[in-house]
Amino acid sequence: MATDNIISFETARARVNTRQGADKRLHPRLESSDRLFAQVVVCSDDPEVVGTTLSCMAVNFSVGGVQFRTDQPVPIGAVLDLWVDVSTRPGKFFLTGEVRWSRPSQEPDSSEWFVGVQLKSGAATDIIDWRDYHASAASR
Repeated sequence: MATDNIISFETARARVNTRQGADKRLHPRLESSDRLFAQVVVCSDDPEVVGTTLSCMAVNFSVGGVQFRTDQPVPIGAVLDLWVDVSTRPGKFFLTGEVRWSRPSQEPDSSEWFVGVQLKSGAATDIIDWRDYHASAASR
């Protein structure tokens, strides 16, 4: 009897854990280098940064989030208003989200930070248009 198609439970668990640990994303990402602006609207860890506006460059977008790079750290948990200028469409998206992570660049001599934001639904935002845009972009 051939055993080529038999996988042990330990091997299967290791494969699943590796995949889950490597990428916890809920939605596919679209790579981007579009410009965006982020303004800190709430930050309980550092109230002095409230009102700060950052000029940023996108790294990637998804239906539920944005990753961007900027020249200063943004505290985890901060709520941001984002104005995203996607080059493939006219106008800007106005979005709101919460900083889920913020890390310094690993490049030597770089002062850049990478920031991950989870988008929130809101009546005064363009979240519906954002989701529609990503649904159509993902199907291309």
